[in-house]
Amino acid sequence: MENLSIRQARDNDIEEIKGIVKAAFDRPGKNEYFNEWEFVDKVRNDSGFIPELCLIATVGKEIIGYILLSKAFIGKNGGLSLGPLAVKPSYQRKGIGKRLINYGMKKAKEKRFEWIVLTGGDYYTQFGFESASKYGVVLSDNHLENPYLKIKFLNSNREVFGKMRFCDSFYDGNGELL
Repeated sequence: MENLSIRQARDNDIEEIKGIVKAAFDRPGKNEYFNEWEFVDKVRNDSGFIPELCLIATVGKEIIGYILLSKAFIGKNGGLSLGPLAVKPSYQRKGIGKRLINYGMKKAKEKRFEWIVLTGGDYYTQFGFESASKYGVVLSDNHLENPYLKIKFLNSNREVFGKMRFCDSFYDGNGELL
């Protein structure tokens, strides 16, 4: 897409970002307990928030996409989690999400992060994300495989394994993943 640019989100972009995330994720019957658009504010106030990895795609002055990479841990090894990724519905299926992901991964490498995890489907395999369980990475103490937990290594070091933990914003007051 011509005239597309990607930049770090600013404080005055947040309401527009929340609108895009809501438009991308809101569905009839959506779980009211956790909404991705409310998560935008929650994670910005978390110690796991990295402003340089909170990115938006714009065409002119219009914000059309958003991606967030925040701190995560596998055991004591620090890395990143990706999500949410959202594109304004009228701009979906035009490669904007791909550009945001590729740009986010480039920035993560520049900041010397070793890996990125996410929960998502097969869409992410085109970017090199693989099943995290293949590397012994799990979300819970009972070591059950989660088919949606994916990992992308940003270098050749693939020696992380164990329980994965997102930044605190991903959990409720009881420590349960939202």
